[in-house]
Amino acid sequence: MATTLLSLRTQCQRESDNVGQSFISDPEWNGYIQSSYLDLYGQIVRHFGNDYFVQSPATGYTFTTDGTNQFFPLPSDFFKLLGVDLAILTAQQAWVSLKAFNFSDRNRYSAFNSQVPYAGQTIRLLYVPRATVPVLDVDTIDGVNGWEEFIIIDACIKALAKEESDVSVFIARREKMEQRLAAEIESRDATGGAATIADVLGRRALGMQYRLNGNNLWLIGGSTPGWYPYGDWGSADFGGGF
Repeated sequence: MATTLLSLRTQCQRESDNVGQSFISDPEWNGYIQSSYLDLYGQIVRHFGNDYFVQSPATGYTFTTDGTNQFFPLPSDFFKLLGVDLAILTAQQAWVSLKAFNFSDRNRYSAFNSQVPYAGQTIRLLYVPRATVPVLDVDTIDGVNGWEEFIIIDACIKALAKEESDVSVFIARREKMEQRLAAEIESRDATGGAATIADVLGRRALGMQYRLNGNNLWLIGGSTPGWYPYGDWGSADFGGGF
């Protein structure tokens, strides 16, 4: 359920017995809340909760190769990569999933392919964006299942620490909340269907591969992924590259 910054700040002030007090200003409270929200967001991502924030495939970030570059800027709000796709039939919205390459394979070469991606190929990134912190009182965050309680507890610890007050009760509450988060976030799909990966095509595409490189996506392999019997870049079909 969405919760506003104003509501979070009010709850923090009540929990810490700071209603009507001026020792901690509203901007300071906002800073504590924003910092605690970033912590919560990171925990959700870390506990295999990436899919809480990922875009749908229809809204994934896309770019087109130019036939010259291997390095392409990541989105400005990029946080964690979930997958890289290559369009093989753009009109039909047909995509294949690219595989990551090991750094030691960066210079592998095949006589049937180039290292620089050919021009005009559409690449799609599915990723976890960076958290958007609330700034205005009307701005909201999604606590999903009451998880905003972590933000309130953690912000209160910061505020009480500034007052040099006892924070032990809040620290104990935060530990329990972290245990709850670890238990609830990881089991979002209760069907168990996410435990296995189905390769419906029966064969991975290796014609193009990717690797994160600083603030860029690094692509190697020029062609659209090959399929047997045409072979894959650097695969056993062509002697594993050389």
